[in-house]
Amino acid sequence: MMPFMRNCNRALPLLLVFVFCVTARCLAAEDAAQEKTEAAGKEEFIKTAMQKRTLTLSISDCVLLALKSNAEIRIAGVNPRIKAEDIKMAWAEFEPTLNADFMLHDMTEQAASALLGAGVAASREIDFNVNIEGKLVTGTRYSLDFLNNRDSSNSSFQTINPSYTSEPKLTLEQPLLRGFGIAVNKAEISIAANNKQVSEENLKNTAIDIIASTKNTYYNYIYYREAYRIAADFVEMAVDLLRINRARYKKGLVSSVDLLETEAAVLTRRRAMIQAENLLKKAEDDLKYITNLVDDPKTWSAAIELSDELQFGGKSAGLVDNLVDAFNYRPDYASKKVDLQNKDIRIKVTKNALFPTVDLIGSFGLNGLGTDYPDSLANVSSDYKDWSVGIALSLPWGGGERADYNKSLLEKAQGLMELKRLEQAIILDVRDKVRGVDLAIEQVEASQLAKESQWKNYQAQKERYAAGQVSTHDMLDYQDKFARADLEYIKSIVDYNVAWNDLDKSIGLTLERNNVKLEGA
Repeated sequence: MMPFMRNCNRALPLLLVFVFCVTARCLAAEDAAQEKTEAAGKEEFIKTAMQKRTLTLSISDCVLLALKSNAEIRIAGVNPRIKAEDIKMAWAEFEPTLNADFMLHDMTEQAASALLGAGVAASREIDFNVNIEGKLVTGTRYSLDFLNNRDSSNSSFQTINPSYTSEPKLTLEQPLLRGFGIAVNKAEISIAANNKQVSEENLKNTAIDIIASTKNTYYNYIYYREAYRIAADFVEMAVDLLRINRARYKKGLVSSVDLLETEAAVLTRRRAMIQAENLLKKAEDDLKYITNLVDDPKTWSAAIELSDELQFGGKSAGLVDNLVDAFNYRPDYASKKVDLQNKDIRIKVTKNALFPTVDLIGSFGLNGLGTDYPDSLANVSSDYKDWSVGIALSLPWGGGERADYNKSLLEKAQGLMELKRLEQAIILDVRDKVRGVDLAIEQVEASQLAKESQWKNYQAQKERYAAGQVSTHDMLDYQDKFARADLEYIKSIVDYNVAWNDLDKSIGLTLERNNVKLEGA
């Protein structure tokens, strides 16, 4: 054995050096591979920067993309699974436990009395026991034991030597005051289940925020797309007017001042169109960012076309119905109510802890004695009983339990105040969003009339201009008024859609409105 150990001691340093070298080479290879991957990723983005590709996206497409790769969703989505494991851990308190033990006890001592039958007393005892114990949801603790013993000695008074005993035994311990009741004993399970529900509501809340932001970004892109279109039309109006003025200038019908004013208007409007294009590209990048398209080298530089257009139904929002929906669907309100349930459970547990411990304890077993193990088992019968019954009493000393109970009452009172405050905030928020929808409807109707009026006026002024009754300056002003009215109309439609989107978020119906079902929620 010793030469073998010496060889191992010599080989161990060499083995450690080998393992270290292999590990270092593996880590170096992983680092090199990671750097290569990152470099390849950058090359892919650079390679696709000038590729021409167009993506046609609907609102549903954008919502799906935003949820699919969102880090916040992934993080929040783990929490329900964590809380599900907490429920299993809480249930583990009621899972039975199997125990087994084997003990050999050998003793040799001087005999204290000649009656022991020997000058030196020698004994050997072997215990082998199997036990299943656990707890029920009522608080009852149980223990099912199978006790086995072998006892041998040199005493002449031990008539069966060695002797074998076997005893199956059942022990029950039932709390009568402290620790009694299903609600108290399942408190941790109930709290864990409620915490899982809270995590699911938080996941919904995160998804609602992402969906609402995505839709508003989609609407924003529509607005800047239409703003660019209007800016381009605005330039064309000036270009058409410039073409007419140049022809009229050659005929001496307009002055050079009119011509210069028109040329200046064309340049000014082209600058405005360039600015509108930049804003459009920025809005497109915002949509790519929120939908995570910027993370994919195949899509980060693609042009985005929108398949959904702005909708206007003119439908008013009712305050009462939306308030009812808010209190039924808002995740933050549901979470707060669940938190109050946990506080109620906490009150029950701490109140129960004020009671003294009074446990009813009882056990019953049958035993058998024999010259060997099978003999002892064969002799187990109701003629040889081992039973006991009693009560254990324990009184708490000090005010720790009372302080814990008072704390739970204060936390419940605090939670009720927070719930009341949240209810007031929800009422005000929903009322504000309902007003926003109603105001947006009025704005759409007013801006639509204004646009139609400005268009009719512009067409009438064009006829007057052709007849020489309107100046170039006035004509440019009429074009400007119509373009602004057209843009205000587009903005009012966007605001209407945003207002409904914000209302859906306020009442917690964003997921239902967009047909989104979250895994784990």
